[in-house]
Amino acid sequence: MNILLALLVAYLIVSLGYALFSLRTTRSHVFRLTALLYLAVSVGLALYLFNQLLSQPRPIDQEYFSQAEEAVVLAVRPKDDEAIYLWLQLPDRESPAYYVMPWDGQAAGDLEIAQREAAQQDGLVLMKHPFKRSQRQGIKGDDRDKVFYATPPPRPPLKSGEMEGAGQAMQYRPPPLAPAR
Repeated sequence: MNILLALLVAYLIVSLGYALFSLRTTRSHVFRLTALLYLAVSVGLALYLFNQLLSQPRPIDQEYFSQAEEAVVLAVRPKDDEAIYLWLQLPDRESPAYYVMPWDGQAAGDLEIAQREAAQQDGLVLMKHPFKRSQRQGIKGDDRDKVFYATPPPRPPLKSGEMEGAGQAMQYRPPPLAPAR
C-alpha cells in the first residue's frame, strides 16, 4: 500500500506541475481555465480510483514483494469456476490482506478439507507458498504439493513434573496400602 500511495503522490505532483506550467506559459484565459479544470478532474479521479483500487482484492499472481513461505488463511469465499477469494495473514505484515486466486478445483477441495480438519482440531488453515504459481499448481494427488492444510493447535503448557520431549505420559501410582490390623 505504501508503494501505491507513493505513486499517487507522484502523479499528483506531476499533474500540479503540468497545471502550473500551463498557467504560466499561456495568456489565454480559456487555456488557463482548461488547465485548472484538468487538474481538478485528474486529482479527483486519481483519489477516487485509488480508493476503489484499495477496496478490490489483489490478484495473488501480482504480489511481487512478499517472499512468504506460508500464510494463515483467515477467511475464504470460493466462487465455483471463477475464483477463490482469500483473506491472508502474512508473517511479514501486521494487517491481513485481501487476495483473489484463479479457480482451481483441487485447491478448492484441499481448502474445504483443511477447513474441516482445522475446525475439528481448533487449529488454523495455512496456505503453503501463497505467491509461487508453480507451487500452487503442483502434481495432482501428491500430498506434499497441497496448497492448503490444517495445523493442530499449539501444545498446551507443560504440567508440573512433566519433562519436555518425554515420550511417556505420566502414570498414576496409588500410594501403597497400609497392612490391615
